[in-house]
Amino acid sequence: MRRLLYGIVCLGTLVACQREPGYKISGSVPGTPDGMKVYLYNWNTPVDSSVVKGGKFVLTGKVDVPTRYQLLIDLSPDKVESYEKDLRGSDVFVDNVDIKYESPSIDSLPSRNSFRRKVKGNVTVTGSPVHDLFLSYQEKLKPYRTRNSEAWDKYLQVYHIPASEGVFNTREGIALTREMNDAQKEITRIQWDFIKANPKSPVSVDVAQNMVYTAKFSKADMDNLLQTIDPSLRETPGYKQLKESLESIAPIALGEKYKDLELVDENGKTVQLSDYVKPGQYNMVEFWASWCGPCRGEIPHLRHVYDAYGKGKDAFNMISVSIDDKEKDWKQALKEENMKWTQLCDLKGWKGEVINKYKIQGVPFCLILDKEGRIIDHGVRGSELDVLLIKYLGDRYEE
Repeated sequence: MRRLLYGIVCLGTLVACQREPGYKISGSVPGTPDGMKVYLYNWNTPVDSSVVKGGKFVLTGKVDVPTRYQLLIDLSPDKVESYEKDLRGSDVFVDNVDIKYESPSIDSLPSRNSFRRKVKGNVTVTGSPVHDLFLSYQEKLKPYRTRNSEAWDKYLQVYHIPASEGVFNTREGIALTREMNDAQKEITRIQWDFIKANPKSPVSVDVAQNMVYTAKFSKADMDNLLQTIDPSLRETPGYKQLKESLESIAPIALGEKYKDLELVDENGKTVQLSDYVKPGQYNMVEFWASWCGPCRGEIPHLRHVYDAYGKGKDAFNMISVSIDDKEKDWKQALKEENMKWTQLCDLKGWKGEVINKYKIQGVPFCLILDKEGRIIDHGVRGSELDVLLIKYLGDRYEE
């Protein structure tokens, strides 16, 4: 009988000590006011939450596959709009293990809205091998991201801001753009190398998804990326999202022939985009709108480009396509901006062929076409366009 009772006690103790498989994130962020909520976000969707007490919190749950979440402490519970909120924290690759999340103080946490406060952040995450792999990848990127960021800050001051006022520091802008391009090439190389070296890791799916927003692919590149990921991950939500993201950018893939569009010209006549794309010349199709501030801000540079490349032998053929749904607004902008190249409009706006056929998410956005009408680049602005023109048509800017 004693042996039986002893066995029952031991079994009960074992069951009590076991925990359902899942993650447990134990956080320590001194200085956080009691009662503040801490969230795990899957980008804009909260998936878990807890309450801070004495600078500490615990989050528990379960993931089907290791996933990168954003752990954020909300210091502004009274604010509703996302841009008003003071959310502080960082990314965490969450697996079903015990994880420690530690920062010296609430003021050491970076802000989600970096325009509110710029803090590099001081966070330590331990216990998750998947997160460790993610950190090793981030460390490899760091010098190139820093180089890119520093060059961008200089570019804004030296080129972008003066250009919006009609002052073009072309040589300086080109030099900084080449520096950013070189850094981005290294970032893309590191991303490809990481995915090839870690095809079975969910981190690779995350890295590939990030590449959709930063790299430029041909359809062959897209297929290669999907095939590099191990089959064991192809039913996961992350892989399915990656596949959908690549499908959405397929219409602007490098090497693809441009898609024709039904538009109207300045006289209100229905025309085809193909009526204006010139075979045997390099072409640009620039999508814009009168209500778009960045679009209007780019027009002085486009006038500068037209003056240098838009005339004479081997001219760069420029076509602007507005997505204004109000003809009056489009026509008024044309009067104000004095654009001497071809002007067309898709008066159906966001419901028109421009959006449906090219799946673009915003304007300004351009396609650069080679002499056969195939896409050789897209989304280039400012000195990015200058660098591209020099590559294909030579340097026509005055010293």
